[in-house]
Amino acid sequence: MSRHALAAFAVVLATLLVPLGIGASWLSLRIDNTDSYVDTVAPLADNAELRSRLADEVANAAVATLTGNLPIGLPDMFGDMVRTSAKQVVESDSFPEFWRKANAHTHREFLAIVHDEKGVVDTDGWVVVDLRPLLDDVLADVIKDLRLPISADALPKTPVPMPVIRESDLERGRGLYQLLDALALWVPLLWAGLVLVAVLAGTGWRGRLRTAAAAAIGVAVGGVLVLLGLGPLTDAIVDQVEPEKQDLARLVIETVLDTLHGEAFGAVLVGLVVGAGLIVVSLLPGRSRASYA
Repeated sequence: MSRHALAAFAVVLATLLVPLGIGASWLSLRIDNTDSYVDTVAPLADNAELRSRLADEVANAAVATLTGNLPIGLPDMFGDMVRTSAKQVVESDSFPEFWRKANAHTHREFLAIVHDEKGVVDTDGWVVVDLRPLLDDVLADVIKDLRLPISADALPKTPVPMPVIRESDLERGRGLYQLLDALALWVPLLWAGLVLVAVLAGTGWRGRLRTAAAAAIGVAVGGVLVLLGLGPLTDAIVDQVEPEKQDLARLVIETVLDTLHGEAFGAVLVGLVVGAGLIVVSLLPGRSRASYA
């Protein structure tokens, strides 16, 4: 194999590793760490659409709980009072802290499944964000305001789940998840090794600069491939959720994958800038080829 062919082959292999490297690094740093994950989804607590949808979920649960457990009829304005209370609860100063704690619990459950620490996985189960604490606040407010003859503590403690992903899907993807997590360190090192081989196989300083530029542009290409895959990946995950809760799940999934979008876009930007810079330098006049060969 000639030096040019070796350099080209190494650059192509390095380019193919870029999407894998971006995905593995993102998974290891952002998804496999509870604090990082919670920091990622925490801003959703200020999202008006999320708050509105959660208020609807909690209000519906409150209406169902009270109408199913009270021996008396409820006033006509009952539904409006419940929805007003639910809106106040999700707009309170305590909501962001609830959101962080709920997502931290959800993420620990997620990690227990993908790292095979949970034991038996419920094939019909979901990893969820439990909205029950919000329901408890709404029930307490409504019971107090309407002076209902029942205590909030006497009502059934039924969970109010906001589904995120099926447990069975996580179980099926466990091997791939663990592989990507393990590759987070080795893929960048392998990429760097291939680029080094390609550069050393180049002829002359200009050839080596252009080989390095090709590798940098390969990083941009890999980033573009990741960006192109984000839409289908989001749709594939959301399609697994119950139709009536897909919009809510999409908000969370898109927020999480937005961080991968940022890393992929950064790779595209850096790759293009570095690649263009190296090409420009390789075209500069100056010393003779022989003095650098």
